[in-house]
Amino acid sequence: MTSGAGRARRRAILAAPSIGRWVRVRLFIAGALFTGLFAAMSYKAYSIGVVKADYYRDAARRQHSSTVEVAAPRGAILDATGFELAATANVESVYANPREVVDVIGTAERLAALLDVDVRTLESRLSSSRYFAWVKRRVSSAEARAIREAKLAGVALTREPRRFYPARSLAGPVLGFANIDGKGIEGIELAMNDLLAGKRARLRGLRDAAGKLMLAEADADAQSRAGATIELTLDRFVQMATETALRKAVDDNQALAGTAVVLDVRDGTVLAMASFPTYDPNDPRTRIGVPARNRAVTDTFEAGSVMKVFTVAAALDAGAVRPDQAIDVEKGRYRIGRKVYRDTHRDEVLSVGGVIKRSSNVGAIKIAFALGRQKLHQAIRDYGFGASTGIELPGEQRGLVRAPQRWGDVGLASMSMGYGMTATPIQLAQALAAVGNGGVLHEPRLVRRVVASSGDVLYELDNRGRRIMKESTARALLPMLASVFDKGRRDGGTAKTIDIRGFRAGGKTGTSYKVNPETRTYYDDKYLSSFIGLAPIDDPRIAVVVVIDEPGGEEHYGGLVAGPVFASIVEESLPYLGVPGRGSQPDDGDSSRETGAGGAGNDSPYDGDGDDDDEVEWKAPTPVMTLADPDLPEVPNFAGMSLGQAVTAAADAGVELAIEGSGRAVAQTPMAGRRARHARVVFTPAR
Repeated sequence: MTSGAGRARRRAILAAPSIGRWVRVRLFIAGALFTGLFAAMSYKAYSIGVVKADYYRDAARRQHSSTVEVAAPRGAILDATGFELAATANVESVYANPREVVDVIGTAERLAALLDVDVRTLESRLSSSRYFAWVKRRVSSAEARAIREAKLAGVALTREPRRFYPARSLAGPVLGFANIDGKGIEGIELAMNDLLAGKRARLRGLRDAAGKLMLAEADADAQSRAGATIELTLDRFVQMATETALRKAVDDNQALAGTAVVLDVRDGTVLAMASFPTYDPNDPRTRIGVPARNRAVTDTFEAGSVMKVFTVAAALDAGAVRPDQAIDVEKGRYRIGRKVYRDTHRDEVLSVGGVIKRSSNVGAIKIAFALGRQKLHQAIRDYGFGASTGIELPGEQRGLVRAPQRWGDVGLASMSMGYGMTATPIQLAQALAAVGNGGVLHEPRLVRRVVASSGDVLYELDNRGRRIMKESTARALLPMLASVFDKGRRDGGTAKTIDIRGFRAGGKTGTSYKVNPETRTYYDDKYLSSFIGLAPIDDPRIAVVVVIDEPGGEEHYGGLVAGPVFASIVEESLPYLGVPGRGSQPDDGDSSRETGAGGAGNDSPYDGDGDDDDEVEWKAPTPVMTLADPDLPEVPNFAGMSLGQAVTAAADAGVELAIEGSGRAVAQTPMAGRRARHARVVFTPAR
């Protein structure tokens, strides 16, 4: 036993030094590891906190803080009466935080069903690692309600501004439209975009660990960042009357397109500017595949016989001819070199006024030769042709007026009849308005005022005119233009089929051949039918230009196709503008006796404005709105009334009321004091 126990003690003693060494080794290794890790951590901390402090500070700021741009409310566009033609309202849009979406495929399928969006596109957006992705912008109230009820993880709603056009297609090509991001694309929306857009607000905020945005401040000056309000000279009643008449003419004559312009002759302001086809700026689908554009400023054409007015004006102004001067029109046939010019009717002698009344090519040519090419060219340029009018719209064309050195005798003859040059409808309206304004030209303008959101007036129209012809010349032209409506069977004017109820007017018809762009020759069967006119002719208030492109019906003469549009515009607009009527167009040819005009004619082969020797029956179009009927109730003045007050006032007056909006009345149609069975009143929320 003793010997066994002793041996065990000896083995333990011998083993003890070995155990101590391993402990020391392990302790050393552990210490070394801890020291190395501590050194590495210290170095990393030093690197982050000192060496790369700025880098990581910026990274943290980018990750946890955010600057959000909030679109400013786009400024309103108003017509001359204060009616909102373009307005901005907040609508809801759907967005997602892809990092919070639990079931990508299921969520995408549900959203696609609720919002009518492509499911594959949604799956791609929801599968990203970003914190934000649009699902669908500017959703309807029903769609927004469906999204709320669905309660999908990672999907939410936000509000953003959307552009609305309360009058729908009214003046669509003039207004243009803004895209989904609030940027003007066409029309006034594009031309005045910088003023309408305002200044975007920038809000700072923080994101939480899940990437959700938590705003840390609000923009106290948001209202001052709103876009400016644009007040137009356009009057929606005159615009409506113009568009209605133009659409009817295009449809009735199976025409390709049409345009009409109405100017206030006193200052050149645009009361109406219509184009057909048109579109509704609210609905992008109406702009797809439709050749809709603002043809009054973008389309140039050879004006044809309407230019004879300005040929005669230039000659009168220069003293080359007198209003009562007799001109031998050689029975409507005149040769220049190998070119023979013809009139439809074989008149022998016409006065200068008779040349306009009868639309005589031969007479216009002889007047132009008496004036000379240099003076005719200078007058045409003075009247604004071949140059931009400067109207506040994009895409305006200058037209073409060749240098007189390139005309020759045939060129001079062509220019006298409106061929060999091109013009836009707005240029024609500008020059015609100058005749109605006693020879003073005002460049056409569409913007009356620009008002900042702060109330400061940024711009106010001051459209000073310039004299382009003698006042005596302008006065002498008025009875000549009136003679175009004379009713004589054998010596009537080229617009003798038109009867304008309640007013005397003056004008000029035009029917020109269109040019084949491939052959550069004139079509035999494609025309531009036009009419330019002033009303009332004794003291002109409006200048109207109507152009119908390629009428495809039975008629193509300007007096029969475009003339009724002029008549309808005059009958509807002048009473609304407060211009008193002075009787219908005379039936007895009184104005022909004033000018010494006689006979009826049109222009051939280049131009045809007239008709044959037989009277052509024409019925005036149905008026857009009732002008005066003693059996109808008088429309009250609803301005400033509440909805309840307006309903009561309408009931008392016996007027049926159509209501738009709520709050206080700001606009009405018809105007107060007119007689009508129905009225429409627009309300905006009281402030």
